Amino acid sequence: MNRNDVPRSGDDSALPDSERELLNRARALVPRLAERAPEATRRRMMPPETIADYHAAGIVNILQPRRFGGLQGRFSLFSRITEELTWGCASSGWVYAVLAEHQWIVAQYPEKAQIEVWGDNPSAVASSSLAPRAVAKKVAGGWRVSGKFPFSSGCDYAQWAILGVFLGEMGDAHSVAYLLVPLSEIEVVDDWHVLGLAGTGSKSLLLKDVFVPEHRHVMVADLFAGTPPGAAVHPDYPVVRAPRGYLVSYSLPPVAIATAARALEIVCRDLSTRISRGVNRMAESEHVQATIGEAAAAIDSALLLLHHGRDHSTAEVDTGRKITAAEALRARRDMVYAQHQVGWAMERLCELSGARWVYDSDPLQEMRRDVMTILTHHAASRPAAYAPYGQMLMSRAGG
Repeated sequence: MNRNDVPRSGDDSALPDSERELLNRARALVPRLAERAPEATRRRMMPPETIADYHAAGIVNILQPRRFGGLQGRFSLFSRITEELTWGCASSGWVYAVLAEHQWIVAQYPEKAQIEVWGDNPSAVASSSLAPRAVAKKVAGGWRVSGKFPFSSGCDYAQWAILGVFLGEMGDAHSVAYLLVPLSEIEVVDDWHVLGLAGTGSKSLLLKDVFVPEHRHVMVADLFAGTPPGAAVHPDYPVVRAPRGYLVSYSLPPVAIATAARALEIVCRDLSTRISRGVNRMAESEHVQATIGEAAAAIDSALLLLHHGRDHSTAEVDTGRKITAAEALRARRDMVYAQHQVGWAMERLCELSGARWVYDSDPLQEMRRDVMTILTHHAASRPAAYAPYGQMLMSRAGG
């Protein structure tokens, strides 16, 4: 098999037939996503047909436990599907990543909460606003919560919301928890007017003194330690016991990386025939050739980090062994670095493209805006990724 025959998200040859089938179903959706992308941007949310296609293809429940109708699958498969879908539309890939990955989070709640989410509706999904925004007031049997929670991607099609709160004082990192709340008890505020990822519909969620029972909470510290209540509910599913920081880095970053790879294809195709100022063939310019080569190196490096990292992490989780904190820190470091590498490459590609990309009709413009927006997300935060890793290295060196 030569390089051009290998699927964009990696080699399928060693995969079980069930995973290969799901990947092929996802790839079959790419032309539809591309066709609907302008509508998603215009409406500032996914078209309902796209969400229906995700469910019909059976790709939303990959990380959902088998007990509740899911596939109880591998994280690498979910991540690869995110990457494949992004070749049709970045916003569509992002919303898929959010809704499908949250099945993993729901599976880590106490059993009673999982039954409430999936017992009568195995197709239920959750959007989120994970950064803690409010202090939950302790009352008999649970908490009462008020506040505005922004950036809830895909909330128009979710039945539940996962919300970050402080169970102690505001700013107390040790008391951060995720509360599970029905969307029917939440007001969705249509405030998603943004630079990029417009089609994700990442609106704000407004809670006004909503009661959340005790069993619908999970401590973030337990998620990152791999010790959530759901680990006892699904003892045969190692993904539920995996530290969140070790796998989550392969959830959203594929969107930025695949978007940059798409942009590289577009620019190469365009510049291969373009005549600059009606005189010079751009493909013959050494400057153009060198810039394309360097941008391609940055994007390919990011792809290598993504593909190797997610395959390795999935294999290690499958062994059932305890994942170390150092391994989780390295995974995050690598994926943040990869995203900023492709951000740099996008800038170079746009410079080569010249003034054309500033037109709203040029596909490169939306791709650049999408990547710029992704790089503002916590999943791409350099201080949050590099500082803990650097601290670990220095503590080791100091004995």
